[in-house]
Amino acid sequence: MSADVRAAARLLYKALQLMGSPANDQEYRELLSRYRADGTFAEVVQEQAAGLELVILDVSERGLILAPANRDSRFSLRMGDLRQHLTKEQKVALVLAHLAISAVFFPTTDRLEDDAKTPLPATVARFRDTLLSLVHRLAEAAPDDSGEPDAEEFIPGWQLLERLPAVNPRAERASTSSIDGFVKLALKQMTEYGLVRLERDSEDEAQALYTATHRLRVHLRELTLPRLFHLTREALAR
Repeated sequence: MSADVRAAARLLYKALQLMGSPANDQEYRELLSRYRADGTFAEVVQEQAAGLELVILDVSERGLILAPANRDSRFSLRMGDLRQHLTKEQKVALVLAHLAISAVFFPTTDRLEDDAKTPLPATVARFRDTLLSLVHRLAEAAPDDSGEPDAEEFIPGWQLLERLPAVNPRAERASTSSIDGFVKLALKQMTEYGLVRLERDSEDEAQALYTATHRLRVHLRELTLPRLFHLTREALAR
């Protein structure tokens, strides 16, 4: 049993490495195969995950996808963790940028739920235009009259973004001085958390392409984010 416990810990360790991939890690691939084939070993992994206040969202040849079991988990990401020097309004605006990026990759429920449908790569300009559209839709929706608590939570964010220019050529590459800057901040964070991958780099930022990872699909599909994600897509569809 001690060997199983150690192997289970190794699998969880591999899964917690956000940039790790079974494609280039033989040990990870072997542990995943064992998890899928050995029910006893899978139970050991699940028990250890529960002890760490983690839940297993998905297991496939692409990896083991974990998430915090609750808001108090050491692994839980809070609003204050987004960027500590940002104001409340800027943090909500950054959340909207995350949601707009996600909506570009998964514009329909079918795209989100079908693992065989690979999200198409997209540019910063595409994400920026989607965020602009989202801001305009939320502003037109008059959240005060809708009675939707989610929409009310978005108010500080979209009101801030509404006042910003689409692009600020004099600003740093990722800043809070423009819609474009918020998109780049969100992309940077999503890349660090293994949710987005830079598919094609370029000296000309307009030509750089980003792709969603399987981790992003699973998180959107399985966690509480779909509640906000669906609201975002509904706003864009109006």
